[in-house]
Amino acid sequence: MKKAGYLIILHIILALFSVSGIFSKLAAGEDMLSVKWIIYYGAVLAFLFVYAIAWQQIIKKMPIVTAYANKAVMVIWGIVWGFVFFGEEITVQKIIGAVIIIAGVYLVVTGDDYTEDREDAK
Repeated sequence: MKKAGYLIILHIILALFSVSGIFSKLAAGEDMLSVKWIIYYGAVLAFLFVYAIAWQQIIKKMPIVTAYANKAVMVIWGIVWGFVFFGEEITVQKIIGAVIIIAGVYLVVTGDDYTEDREDAK
């Protein structure tokens, strides 16, 4: 698979991981051990479980520095989810911060040299 394919998969994994934050915030608004709280935290654990397995698989295929640098987009997902699900405001400062994050991730990703499976690295 090519570099772009791994990056797309990585970003899907990170988007799924970010969804756990939505359920975590929803759970925080419920009484501890209530039915809703248990359901929301069950969803958090389910998303984290899937993320953990997917993360282990993706870091086999790309440099760890690239994978970790891309985790910074979680801030952007947080801005999006906060706006969409919780009515949080998107400010100019948040947009500037998101642009800086995207620029940093771009610099790290374009600096890596990988295009095929990293089996030769073992």
